[in-house]
Amino acid sequence: MPFPIDAESEETYEEARSVLGSLITRLIAIVQQLIRWVSSVVSQIVKWAGEHPLAMTLLVANFCIWVG
Repeated sequence: MPFPIDAESEETYEEARSVLGSLITRLIAIVQQLIRWVSSVVSQIVKWAGEHPLAMTLLVANFCIWVG
């Protein structure tokens, strides 16, 4: 048998659910914005690599040397 919940507790519970829903919605919006930004940067890099293939090859080779 469920416990009886008074009106004030029910209101608090609903408010907490609303706040949690808003928080999750904002986090999803932030993640979507981050994905859009990363996609834009990757698109610009791919475009630049298509226009300058030798420079991209040299950039990757230099990066491999610096890391290795």
